[in-house]
Amino acid sequence: MKRLGMAALILLSALWSQGRPVFEVASVHANRSSEAGQSFFDLNGSGRLTARNMVVWDLIRHAFGLRDTQMVGGPAWTKTEGFDIQATASASAAAVERPSALQMLQMLLEDRFHLRWHYEMRETTAYALRVAPGGPKLAPAKEGQPGRVAMGDLNVPSMTLATLCQILEHETRRLVVDETGLKDSYAIELQWARDVAGVTAEMDTSRPSLFTAVQQQLGLRLESAKLSLKVFVIDEVQRPGEN
Repeated sequence: MKRLGMAALILLSALWSQGRPVFEVASVHANRSSEAGQSFFDLNGSGRLTARNMVVWDLIRHAFGLRDTQMVGGPAWTKTEGFDIQATASASAAAVERPSALQMLQMLLEDRFHLRWHYEMRETTAYALRVAPGGPKLAPAKEGQPGRVAMGDLNVPSMTLATLCQILEHETRRLVVDETGLKDSYAIELQWARDVAGVTAEMDTSRPSLFTAVQQQLGLRLESAKLSLKVFVIDEVQRPGEN
């Protein structure tokens, strides 16, 4: 029965791979330069991938449309060792839609880095963005106007709360989940005192904390919660062979 199960798994994997777009040519090399912290990633409409000094963790994040807080597993080197990749789609492909290009990157990761993965539900400590007592204080979106996005100072004419959650994650260093039920875009104005690396002495005390600002200025609140969320689990990944 165990051998039958393995055979079924291999068959399912083969069927899954059939019909998925792939790069026609791909070159992968470890980056051995001194470009620590400097990376570049571009996947254009012709299906050409150019990556320089990209860590595998970020390649996976791009390929599957994930945020850091949605990923778990994998060895430590996936976040520290950079790789250079040049890959192109078939010359007969005049244009490659973004979803297809990302599938090609997924296949490259599975083929060259032997990536194996699955999704599962896990209980995670996160912040839930919810409507505060008194209701939201959100202005309608103002399309076509310039905006400003800086940590500690947002003035954006049109933004969804899902996008706002991604910005808040950078400040709270924790997953932020939109539980407001508000799906429209809004004009977001939010100013708060940044706690740089947790050093309160560096905070601008003339401004409120992020948590206070979100409630006072947007009529929302960030609440710590245990949530059951779908996460991307890296089961296996290997360093690629040079080519």
